Amino acid sequence: MTTDALKSVPSIARSSVEDRVAETLRNLIVTGELAEGTPLVQRDLAERLGVSQTPVRLGLVELERAGLVEVGETGRASVTRLSREDFEEISAARLGLEGLAARLGAAAAGPAEVERMRVGLRELERLGREADVDGYLRARWAFHAACYEASGRTRLVAEVERLFWRSERYNRIVLSTKERFRRSVGNYRRFYEACKAGDPKAAESVIHESMQWAVDLIWDELPSERG
Repeated sequence: MTTDALKSVPSIARSSVEDRVAETLRNLIVTGELAEGTPLVQRDLAERLGVSQTPVRLGLVELERAGLVEVGETGRASVTRLSREDFEEISAARLGLEGLAARLGAAAAGPAEVERMRVGLRELERLGREADVDGYLRARWAFHAACYEASGRTRLVAEVERLFWRSERYNRIVLSTKERFRRSVGNYRRFYEACKAGDPKAAESVIHESMQWAVDLIWDELPSERG
């Protein structure tokens, strides 16, 4: 979304203005329209979005909690910079929580959930062939959620989803070539087969292996916070 696109969103409904502002800013950040390190001036953002500064301020607070915005000692907000350390920390948290969600979900998934995953896998295969990053990332969560939600652990699934989207900028780097898409789709096939077989340990193992693959893959492409 460009600056012109930002200017075209003045019709945000009052009842959902905070959510819409936060979602708009999130999309700008994860797609790179607001690059890492970009200063986020509330007055300028409010003018571009056609809203007051209050929802912008609240949106930035929400994005700070999500790890996409950082506030310096001067109180000025900017887009969080990508780093090895940040990706490693997000991935470590996902390893534990998402591994648990995968294990519990695979044990509880019934025919309806497995069918949702089968349909989702076909969609991921199509989007992978087209190298459609935006569509693929959206479809990835829908595919995972079909398994995780079967666990009935709503608090766990909510936290897994938060971390899932926090890692989106890094996943865009992971999915930068068709070969990487091919490997990613292969991981999803393995996860689907584990859930279809009702094998919790295999499902958890696939999640762990695919996350470690992503970390190892782009580790050298990311800067270190240590300089």
